[in-house]
Amino acid sequence: MTHPGAFRLSSWFNTQVITDPLDLQAIYRLRYRVYCEERGFFRPGDYPDGVECDAYDAHSVNFAAFDRDGQVAAAVRLVCPGEGRGLPYQQHCPLFDDILLPDPAQSGEVSRLVLNKGFRTPPGGGSTGTVVMEVYRAMYQYSREQGIRYWYAAMERPLVRMLARIGVVFERIGPPADYCGPVAPYLLDLEELDRHLAWCNPDFLQFLSSTP
Repeated sequence: MTHPGAFRLSSWFNTQVITDPLDLQAIYRLRYRVYCEERGFFRPGDYPDGVECDAYDAHSVNFAAFDRDGQVAAAVRLVCPGEGRGLPYQQHCPLFDDILLPDPAQSGEVSRLVLNKGFRTPPGGGSTGTVVMEVYRAMYQYSREQGIRYWYAAMERPLVRMLARIGVVFERIGPPADYCGPVAPYLLDLEELDRHLAWCNPDFLQFLSSTP
């Protein structure tokens, strides 16, 4: 299994964990444009400042890919649970009755994946997934360093299929729900991911582990 062109564009993007408040505001503005204006998942009137953020952002780690001019090309957040705090999918997605969930202390939820409209055809060619993989790599490396082994995600089928094509196979853990579009809840074990990629797509495993 291969993913042509997916690992050749790091020079086009500066991908990092986001801590600067101005960079966070840029991500929230992009989320507003995509989730409120383009896709209509949220009402623009509920976000009069033109930024989309919620209570989960207070305990999330954000990752973004910037182009050479400092514009956000793509971003995603990892919501981290804590005492008395849940994850977004728990509010919106029911689970199958026989699902056994992992230790919450080793878990986080992949959330608010967003792609700038201007980068849906990446510089230098390749697929839309190229830029998405840049932020996934940063999130993967952060998770491995911080002892986060499991990722939850509420995803639409096209993203699930795109990830599966390169060997990133999430386990579906619940029925469909209407939450920012038609989604279902999924779970990924990063240790199992490493073993699977070592067999089916070692180039991508090397990409995830390498420094941009």
